Amino acid sequence: MDQVGFGIVGCGGIGPLHADALAEVEEARLVAACDIVPERAQKVAEKHDCRWYDSYERLLGDDQVEVVNICTPSGMHADMGIQAAKAGKHVLSEKPLDVRLDKADALIEACHQSRVKLACIFQNRFNAGARKIKRAIEEGRFGDLVLGVADCIWYRAQSYYDSGEWRGTWALDRGCLCNQGVHFIDQLCWFMGDVEQVSCADTPTLKRNIESEDLGIALLRFENGARGVIQATTLAYPGVSGRVVVCGTTGSAAIDGGNLLTFKVEGEEEAPVASAQQSGPTTASDPLANLPTGHAAQMIDMIEAIRDDREPTVNGREARRAIHVLDLIYRAAGRPA
Repeated sequence: MDQVGFGIVGCGGIGPLHADALAEVEEARLVAACDIVPERAQKVAEKHDCRWYDSYERLLGDDQVEVVNICTPSGMHADMGIQAAKAGKHVLSEKPLDVRLDKADALIEACHQSRVKLACIFQNRFNAGARKIKRAIEEGRFGDLVLGVADCIWYRAQSYYDSGEWRGTWALDRGCLCNQGVHFIDQLCWFMGDVEQVSCADTPTLKRNIESEDLGIALLRFENGARGVIQATTLAYPGVSGRVVVCGTTGSAAIDGGNLLTFKVEGEEEAPVASAQQSGPTTASDPLANLPTGHAAQMIDMIEAIRDDREPTVNGREARRAIHVLDLIYRAAGRPA
């Protein structure tokens, strides 16, 4: 079967990890890398034996590129995704779909109108521990869900924000909730369901010289009546953990990245789960300490969605959930939408 051709735009941060993940997927071929800084695109191209461009329009004009991986700053995701959709390309966006809900909605609509697939990277949904929790919830083994907690207690020095003019800006990045915490917000909503209301929120900028929040706290009410808590910061030296906890009347679970910490169901014996273990630096302290496994799984899912003409697992509507929650949090905290 022919390989599906991918093109990556944005090679300064997460883009090279996308290229490494694609190299693990037999059904995929990296056709081209693109960056406005030519040296970045050239570096990826040399490593993966592909073409490179310093013009996004040239990447979109490459007939062998079927899927565009958008790895640019978050506030550019929707605009670039819309361009790709109008060029007839499928879109695989890094998280989040955008920093603004209205722009994310415009991207979803553009992909629908152009009849192309849209997916967003939320690789934590693909690990074994997360799937075990989701399956138990769907089977009703946790009973009525009553509480969900998402913690992202990480560390980013000022030098991290100074490494790119867009980092920490309101227009292109936002803060610890939207950049780092969004992974755990997505997973929380995947487990608990849609959020109906943010009762209160606080999103101050305490220590970092940035426009956006370096700490965020919110209290939620889900549509199913359960309550929720979200806590995020990039001030916790040296970086502690990212954790999601789900509590029900007959079962509860907690997961930290790919590691299932707790899984207990009333009347059942505890069973081990094949969770991904990571030694050395983690994303709690190093933004690029990622394992490509989850990214590769999402790229395989995109290929299968194209070939089977189905929706990707984390499609636009699914990815929108986290942005909706962020929008509610920022509004409750008095931040502009």
